[in-house]
Amino acid sequence: MVIVIAILFFIIGAAPFAIALKQLMEQLHTGRGEVSLSQSISMIGTGISAIFVGRLLQRYRPRTFMLWGSVVSGVTLLLLSLANSLWFLYVFYFIAGLAVGVGNAIPCFTLLSKWFTRRWGTAVGITMAGGSIGSMVIQPLLGIIDQNFGWRATYLFSGSLLLAINVPLILFVLKDSPESMGLLPDGDNPKEIGGNTNDHLPVPTATEATIAVKNNELIPYLKRPGLWLTGFGFASIAVAYNAITTQEVSFITDMKVSATVAASALGITLGVGAISSLASGWLADKVMSRYVAILFFLLAIVGMLILIQAGTMSQIWLFVVMFGVGIGALGTIMPIVTRDIFGVANFSTFFGFIAVLFTIGNAIGPPLAGFMFDATGSYHSVFVIITAIIVAAILLIYLAFGANPKPLVRLSTSIK
Repeated sequence: MVIVIAILFFIIGAAPFAIALKQLMEQLHTGRGEVSLSQSISMIGTGISAIFVGRLLQRYRPRTFMLWGSVVSGVTLLLLSLANSLWFLYVFYFIAGLAVGVGNAIPCFTLLSKWFTRRWGTAVGITMAGGSIGSMVIQPLLGIIDQNFGWRATYLFSGSLLLAINVPLILFVLKDSPESMGLLPDGDNPKEIGGNTNDHLPVPTATEATIAVKNNELIPYLKRPGLWLTGFGFASIAVAYNAITTQEVSFITDMKVSATVAASALGITLGVGAISSLASGWLADKVMSRYVAILFFLLAIVGMLILIQAGTMSQIWLFVVMFGVGIGALGTIMPIVTRDIFGVANFSTFFGFIAVLFTIGNAIGPPLAGFMFDATGSYHSVFVIITAIIVAAILLIYLAFGANPKPLVRLSTSIK
């Protein structure tokens, strides 16, 4: 099942905005800040829907949310190819954002949490690797389409791909739980293990039991700093991630490099995240995610330090690798950290809350970078600020686990 979800994320990598940014500016006769604001509006839509999705997933099947999210996302991308004004761009990106909140991360990771226990980190890593590889493959392709057929064709291609591949996979292949296929989590066969399936489920931790007693109530946890530290930590990383990836192509083409090469650089930035997605997931099955997150985000800081003084393509390629590997762990680390701190019980509720703050960070990133460029004519100040934000995020995530240090190495969770 993890391969199916990885394919879904692969296709989601066909996001055309960063490739089309400059052509959208020309079409709409406006600056980078105004066009980038569409991404903030999209993230606001994602945040609004995420507020409700996390709780609704306690009662409804993840597959239903994923299906409707994919359908609306695909249709919206097709309609965005008709954009001829800023308000049109804003309205349909808001709808696209609602669809993303309904159909992507929260239901996907909730579904994965039902399918995997011992191999949870590895499963999340494979899933996110699918998205990274999809970006690496599809972003250069979008760059070629954009350069030869225009930005409208990139949106038509992306929307068609989503509807043609993801919707049938969700409808006919994806399953909501291993029990629906007569299996246990991690693909274990109950006949081979023997006994009642419930006997082989992991014993809840103290944290998980506490959450279960609270009967899905999030409010008591809003008073605890750990929830806010986790949310703001990942929101800060989201600011950095979205600010850089939405502006990367524009920054590189400002260096008089072709749009195709710039699109390839973006694709590789996102694509090498497959390495860190797999590596961070594998590591998080063995080492506490607190330390895994710090390790990879430190690599992202190294990448940003290279970018701050980059003046040649050789330096850009070095940034691409370092930042891509570092920031590429984000999608894998966030659900693992959430589950490590708050447990499995009601995972969707807590992850949904953190996803809302994460979405706010995503919304801040693109216009922050765009408007600062419009004001200064340079990305230098943006890159310095983003570096500082990642440093702050590392501190927040470290503190989210509490003052008492956790053990470095995990205890074995294998079923005996």
